[in-house]
Parts: sequence; structure tokens; C-alpha cells
Amino acid sequence: MDLEQKVVKREVVFKGRYVQTEVQTILLPDGRQATREIVSPPDAVGILAIDESSKVYLVRQYRPAIKKVTIEIPAGIIDGDENPLETADRECQEETGMKPGSLKPLCSFYHSVGFSTGKIQIVVAEKLTPVTDAQHDPDEFLEVMTLSFQKLFQKVINGEIVDSKTIVATLWYHQMKAR
Repeated sequence: MDLEQKVVKREVVFKGRYVQTEVQTILLPDGRQATREIVSPPDAVGILAIDESSKVYLVRQYRPAIKKVTIEIPAGIIDGDENPLETADRECQEETGMKPGSLKPLCSFYHSVGFSTGKIQIVVAEKLTPVTDAQHDPDEFLEVMTLSFQKLFQKVINGEIVDSKTIVATLWYHQMKAR
């Protein structure tokens, strides 16, 4: 069966600084029409910053959408024509105060395929050295913290970590190291 749904009409209903939302009229495989609401955020990079002693650099920050303080791997939006490794290097320094000596792609995923085009690429940052002039974005309020990778993994397994990029990065890295 052909499962593709063709867009018949699209209307942008919101265009903000960060996301765009559109309502699409689509043609279903059986010929009927349906409506879909699609959110288009910019693509991003998440950074699993881990030092030689398996200590992971994380950030705590308040997330208004879920009204909670979360523990997450550092992350940021890919700016313009920047490549994901450049974004990872910049964001790791800005958010953790650590400069990666090595950056390796780990995986990538779409964070909510039912309604969003957003894609996150996960990068492992290693060989970390402190940066003295690191600056957070002016509207970013976060606290840097570290956990051993094993403790982070346990928090993911116990459901204490709710951020998708942190869960995916932790489980993927754990599986990769288990091979």
C-alpha cells in the first residue's frame, strides 16, 4: 500500500523567532482529505560532553513548556550554514565552560515525528579543557553540573531524566560502549 500523504494546501498560521507552525491539508492514500498541524523548529545539536574519568557535563535549567527544572546535556540551534560540529563546539563552551578537543557524531533523530520537523544531532565531546571566557546567551539561565556517566545512566533508567535528547544520547552511548 502507498502510505504517502500529499500536501494539497499549506497555510502558515504562526511565524515566530524560533518556530513556524502551518496547517496542511493533505490527501490520504484512500483519496480523502485531512488536516495536519506541523511545527518547524530549527535543527539542533546535543552534546554529550564526557571527560577522561567518565564525568558528564550537564545543565540544569527551567523549561517553561513543562514548568520544571530539567537536567539535560548541553545543546543549541545550528546557526545558518554552521555545520553541526561547529555548533557542538560553540555550545559546549558557552554552556559548560569546557572546550572539546575531540567531537564525534553519535546519532541523530527527529524529536516528535507526528507533528514536528525538528531534528537533533547528538555529538560526543571528549578531551575537555576549561575555557576562561565562556559566556552563556544573555537570555539563558542555567547551572552547570556533572555526574558520572553511570549515575546519569541510572537517572535515565529510573525516569528522573525527562529530556529526549539526554535520554537518547545516554542510552545510545551506553549501548555503543557495551559492544
